Amino acid sequence: MKVEETPPIQPSRQVGIEKSVPPADSAGGSQDQGRPYGDDGEAAHDLHDVAAVHGVAEEDLTPNIRGAMIGLIAEVATLREALDQNRNRLKYLTMLADQDPVSLVLNRRAFVRELSHALLIAQRRGTESSLLFVEIENLKSINADLGLAAGDAAIEHIAGIIQNETPEGDIVGRVGGAEFGVILIGETEEQAQSRADKLAEIVRARAMVWENADVPLDLTWGTYHLDGGEDAGAAMNEADKRMRAQPAGTPAS
Repeated sequence: MKVEETPPIQPSRQVGIEKSVPPADSAGGSQDQGRPYGDDGEAAHDLHDVAAVHGVAEEDLTPNIRGAMIGLIAEVATLREALDQNRNRLKYLTMLADQDPVSLVLNRRAFVRELSHALLIAQRRGTESSLLFVEIENLKSINADLGLAAGDAAIEHIAGIIQNETPEGDIVGRVGGAEFGVILIGETEEQAQSRADKLAEIVRARAMVWENADVPLDLTWGTYHLDGGEDAGAAMNEADKRMRAQPAGTPAS
């Protein structure tokens, strides 16, 4: 399946995304909501500035004109505040649309978009980058034996390790139930393999703690060199194929 190349909404070189926090107005509104404009002299200060811009002495304004101008200034301030709130809400919703709800890294749709962008850069600039796929080997057994909450905890645990061990500026996403993808900008496939091998060692050394017991985890991985001559779907399929071609517990090469 061919994935159309579309420009990224967020910066293209990003490890993941921070946990989304709703804008203040979506959780009960701003603390200043309902406060009369000008309580602290804002209206009078703005009125002075407006009058000065138009070359009118403030003392020459009649009470009616003064009141009307203060009303207009207050209305403009209210509209500006509403515009700022809408911008914050749009930013929040955009982040939410890109975020996997369990791992808090990019979801599959956002990851494909970023991979398409990386492939476009590789094709146009000759940038050498690699795609790494990793899979939690025993996630199904954790879900079956310990429950789905434990499985989600395993996903969060692995996502945290991948983010901590991935260079800043590279891109991490959850591309399936137990699978993660990492776009390693400027790294050869050999470097990506070395990084993946080290990542697997760290995962084996850092067991997840669930209900006061250690739950060992392990990864299978596969890498693919991005030369820009393919689309995102083909690159992901190849990395996934290389990962699944290996026996459990054996790194892909």
